[in-house]
Amino acid sequence: MSIDRAGDALGGPADGSRPSNPWPRILAFVLVVAIAVGLTAVCVVSFASPPPREIRVPQVNLQPGAPVFTAVTTLGNDRQQRTYGVWVAQDANGRVVALLSRSAASTCHVRWEPTGKAGTVTGIYLDPCGAGRWAIDGSVLDTSATKDLDEFRTKREEGRVIVDITRVLLGTCRVETALGCSREGAPLERVVPKGALPVDFATR
Repeated sequence: MSIDRAGDALGGPADGSRPSNPWPRILAFVLVVAIAVGLTAVCVVSFASPPPREIRVPQVNLQPGAPVFTAVTTLGNDRQQRTYGVWVAQDANGRVVALLSRSAASTCHVRWEPTGKAGTVTGIYLDPCGAGRWAIDGSVLDTSATKDLDEFRTKREEGRVIVDITRVLLGTCRVETALGCSREGAPLERVVPKGALPVDFATR
């Protein structure tokens, strides 16, 4: 007995006049449109949202001698594509400082070395592209740099340290001829427009 593969053995030949079910195609189309709209919305929000004005670090995350780093993409990056950001640290006296992770001399991202040494100090910030060495509070060690690290203003609120990254205080000059720094007792402040460091902020 032969079987008609174009139809049903019990129901007879297939009826080509009946329309196929359109709902699977409609649902697939709606799903594709929804995904496209969602991706477009994410892109628009990402580009339209204002730059960050502050970062928040829980106080419990800060331990003496152990700075906490937060990358801030709007601040840019160095030539090795390491993103600049803010080192928030608490010194042995409980003072909290927020330091820009950028060496003025080399423009490289400054890193923290917990076992690094400079004289009698253990635990230092260092410039991987130069000779700069700084203590946990951002002050120059062993005259290895011409200025202290640049700093952001901070305040404490509801168990957090809030760092204002809209303005930066230039580090104190440690060499008379140094540029882009503050004289002792007279801090200079530079605006950080749209969350990006001005090209000449450390040279004027």
